[in-house]
Amino acid sequence: MIPVTWSLQSGLYAYLASDINLQTAIGNPPRLYDNVPADVLFPFDTLGEVSSKEYEGLEGAREHDVTLRVFSRWGGRKEAKDISELLHDRLQNARFSLDGHKLALSRFVVADTILKSDRETYQSVVLFR
Repeated sequence: MIPVTWSLQSGLYAYLASDINLQTAIGNPPRLYDNVPADVLFPFDTLGEVSSKEYEGLEGAREHDVTLRVFSRWGGRKEAKDISELLHDRLQNARFSLDGHKLALSRFVVADTILKSDRETYQSVVLFR
């Protein structure tokens, strides 16, 4: 059986990569990475941490926190926030396929945008559960 966290990451990647609005914002094929290349073009998204725990009250169910990160170097926070909003729109209450598992619910938890220490890169962190 495929580990649930890998199934979640793979399904999430396929679901996001197929979105025309995200393709417009971060390229086609989309610059959506697990491992960011050294020569990356901005803007881009990363599939960040996935934490997992047992979901109380439903045997065998698990709850996951999924962190997505947006990186931008254009025009202040606006581009990063715009892409974060696209992620929200795509993933809020989303239904997408997971290999060997079933997704019950996808909901937005929080988003924040910061200026990185290089003083030119903005990073939005978007959390879904």
